[in-house]
Amino acid sequence: MTTDNTDAPPKFGGAFHTWAMRLALLFAVLGGAGTVGIMVIINADVVGRGLFSTPVPATAEIVSASIVAIIFLQLPYATATDRNIRSDMLLGRLRAKSLRYADGLNFVHHAVGTIMLAILLRYIWPEITNAIEGRETIGLYGVFTMPRWPFVTVAVLGCSLTFGHYLLLTLGYASRLFKPGKKS
Repeated sequence: MTTDNTDAPPKFGGAFHTWAMRLALLFAVLGGAGTVGIMVIINADVVGRGLFSTPVPATAEIVSASIVAIIFLQLPYATATDRNIRSDMLLGRLRAKSLRYADGLNFVHHAVGTIMLAILLRYIWPEITNAIEGRETIGLYGVFTMPRWPFVTVAVLGCSLTFGHYLLLTLGYASRLFKPGKKS
């Protein structure tokens, strides 16, 4: 832990934390570029359909596969910067009473997140092998197809990095919560 600001998420892990933050930011930038990319495809589809009566083939399939990848690219940075969607009403009240209570709730929240991401990883990891060995594709046969494995790989990588950030946050909150001489 390297921060004195007890309202901020704890920084735990030193150089590994720094490396994980940079990787999460890179993933977020790639996710943002992916969002721009699907906006371009959707607009090209609308313009092509309206002006030339020629839509972009498999737009819906490309967009649906891309959205999943974009979510998993954005998730690690949102987690690392404590920007995941949640209700902070209880946390705010606990923080007003005692920073220790707030750290306790954050510890539980992040521990559960760590467990949930581990379970998710357990079940989506084999999908990479299935997508590669089964030569699974996305799109419309005879019109446009692309392999499914890059999208599944991005989901696994994003899920793995999010797991790492949840774990670092859990350890950071535990360190702050159980620090000897910790005052409320």
